[in-house]
Amino acid sequence: MPYKRPSSSKWQIAVNGVRVSAGTDDFEEAKALEAKLNHDVWLANKMGVKPPLSWQNAVVRFVKENAHKASIKTTIQRLRWLNPYLKSIEDIRLINRDLLDSILILRGAKSTPCSENSTANRHMAAVSAIIGAACRKWDCIERKPLFRAYPEPQSESRALEVDEWRRLHKELPLHLCRAATFSLATGLRKEKVFYLTWSQVDMQRRMMVTQGTANKLGVTIPLNTTAMNVLRAIEAEPARDLSRVFMFKGAPLNSYGKAWYKALKRAEIEGFNWHGLRHTFNTWLAREGVPKEFRALLCGWARKDTADRYTHLNVDHLRPSCAVIDTLLAQKSGE
Repeated sequence: MPYKRPSSSKWQIAVNGVRVSAGTDDFEEAKALEAKLNHDVWLANKMGVKPPLSWQNAVVRFVKENAHKASIKTTIQRLRWLNPYLKSIEDIRLINRDLLDSILILRGAKSTPCSENSTANRHMAAVSAIIGAACRKWDCIERKPLFRAYPEPQSESRALEVDEWRRLHKELPLHLCRAATFSLATGLRKEKVFYLTWSQVDMQRRMMVTQGTANKLGVTIPLNTTAMNVLRAIEAEPARDLSRVFMFKGAPLNSYGKAWYKALKRAEIEGFNWHGLRHTFNTWLAREGVPKEFRALLCGWARKDTADRYTHLNVDHLRPSCAVIDTLLAQKSGE
């Protein structure tokens, strides 16, 4: 039976023998809540029925447990888009395939970002990861529903030819031209380039170290002349930032924006994205006969032995490989 302390306006209730606040000053509401919560405890203890877990509580727990992952920022963005549709769900067992279809396809088709199946699948994966954790890791629900993946068109890797790169190079604004040139010269992923700091660069030894994550090792690579020229040009500016390498109008450059696509259009290049710069780096080196093992080290692909974290600090044997980019870009047009 609810009990009210003389110093409080809220009723206290007993749930499984423990006194907690009902959060209400209405006796009937407190009594009903006490009965429901104790019934949930009985179902869990006697019938094996687990108490409900709200979507918002599940999201908070999932984000806290995965805060160390490099992909968590992207996951949070997707969860924010989903929040208006799922925030009122008090039991995540109510989230099923039909509900997500109605959100990602019917509503998403008329608004961003879920206008394409590939994007809808990424949002579906975020929901699936949380419900999977609730089932397998937290033991809060009995089973995880089966979510379907929407069909996606097969994407083909696209590498630029040298003449195509020269056209694009001319059309890019200076801040993007530098970042894109550095990406092509090093084969690094977009995030590694845009979030590069001066502390990761050793200008004297012409090398750099990319930061690792909980599930990926960092990479130490030599810097060829093309990459060094970009860094020297930025370093020579009178008002360069002391932390981040790539800046735009006094602020860190975090992405390429619409200017990238406009430059591609002016250069008459179709079917190409920023990640293609990394693929172009690898393709050009492969064409010039650079062994796959060397390309793997330069590109930072998965390595089996964590000892590579230390042996890779000696990068001089990789310099001739990354210098292939310098040679190709130094050739006259049409050669």
